[in-house]
Parts: sequence; C-alpha cells; structure tokens
Amino acid sequence: MRKIALLIAIAAVAGCGGLKKTFGIKDAPPAHSEPKTTSIYGDWVLANIDSTAFAGARTVELALHQTDFSITATYPGRPTFTASGSAAAGEGLLTLTPTMVSDPTAAGGAFVIGRPIVVVASAAGSSLVFAPPPHGAGTAAIVPSSVWHTKAMARAAGAPVPTNP
Repeated sequence: MRKIALLIAIAAVAGCGGLKKTFGIKDAPPAHSEPKTTSIYGDWVLANIDSTAFAGARTVELALHQTDFSITATYPGRPTFTASGSAAAGEGLLTLTPTMVSDPTAAGGAFVIGRPIVVVASAAGSSLVFAPPPHGAGTAAIVPSSVWHTKAMARAAGAPVPTNP
C-alpha cells in the first residue's frame, strides 16, 4: 500500500512540474527568439556590398528616417559617394527619392536626382532587407536583395564601421 501511495505522490509532483523545481531541471532556451523591433528606420551598414550597386566599396552606411535618408559609401582610392533625399514607406514598399547625389556615375548610376527608387523593405531585430518589388503574379525568378545590419551590431561583430563625427 505504501508503494502505491508513494507512486501516486510522485506522479502528482511530476504532473505539476514539481520534479523540475525539486531537482533543478531547466528547459533549454529556445533556438529562436522573436525580434524586439521590426522598424526599418535607423542607422544601417550594408552587409553584402559586392552583390549590390556599391561593389568595391569599403563600407556603405544608410541613415533612414521616416521622411528622409542619406547614404555614404567609402571606396578605396576614390572620393566618398553620398546621396540623400526624401523617404516614404507604405504597404511594405519604401520609396527613396534622391535630392542630392555627389557623383551620378557612382553606385552604378543607381542614384539620379528626382528618380524614385522603390524597394520592398523588411526588418527584424538587427537586420534590414531591401528587395526589388514584385512584378506580378507568377514571378519565379530569384532576385538579388541587399542585407543591412544595424551599425551597433556590425561594430560589435568587428566590421570596419567608421564613427560619424
């Protein structure tokens, strides 16, 4: 009878999670945690430089705010490229319209004063991705995208991120 009572007591403690408390058993932390932010706004550093219009640059920085943006690309042996202008976001699309471009031939000629650049913009945690907007249903081609990291994350990972004055 004692054995049955003991088994019932152990089952009751185990069912209530008591064994974990009693024996200090802990669950492993989850392999994935939800991002703390999904905002596209902030200071970013381009991660995959050579697969973008900025190929050959040492660093590319983006300051993106709700109404404006500025991009600075530093190249070895060449003048620094800068572009700035207005920014507008809506329905997953981001529109950057340059109003100042230091060299229209730099960055593959992608930045032209007054010509909007429209991208799909998605952020989670410390990463931001720009991709071309979809061109209709049934598009199966893989299109390149640019991946950006927050300046703080890039600096912590040892990336050569200059400190702005």
